Amino acid sequence: MQEHKRKKKVVRNKFRDGIGDYYKTNRKISQESSEETEKKAPMSSREKTMIIMIIVLLIALVIKSTMLDEVKNLSIDEQNFKTFVDYSVTEQYDGFLERSGILMYRVYDIKIADKDQKGLLRYEDPNTGRPVELIQDVRYRAKVRGYLLWILPIKHLSVTAEIEK
Repeated sequence: MQEHKRKKKVVRNKFRDGIGDYYKTNRKISQESSEETEKKAPMSSREKTMIIMIIVLLIALVIKSTMLDEVKNLSIDEQNFKTFVDYSVTEQYDGFLERSGILMYRVYDIKIADKDQKGLLRYEDPNTGRPVELIQDVRYRAKVRGYLLWILPIKHLSVTAEIEK
């Protein structure tokens, strides 16, 4: 009888020892990993290069988004069309992000869509608030880009004037 009880104890101890070793192993692993993080090995030259490249690319994105993307040197007709596009985009996209200034839109390209058709522009003058209706000799198409936090391009839109009948 005593031998039978002894065998059960041995089996039970092996099971407990196995579970105990498992937890001891995990504890050792976590202690070793925490010791490795405390040592903080110096950055390699590749890591330093990658960090510098990320910073340079972020600076380039900021410069491109804030200074270079807005369309410049426009004729009078193109400037009128740009004003129309700004008004149209403001009217069409008037959500929380736009009102809070987190999301903004810039016209980055204006091209002639059709030389044979006349474009009709209807909008409110931003300075006076009066309605404006212009007929242009050609029809323009503007490309508009939406920026999150003024620098991250997230939306692309295309705006074309109505055809004058």
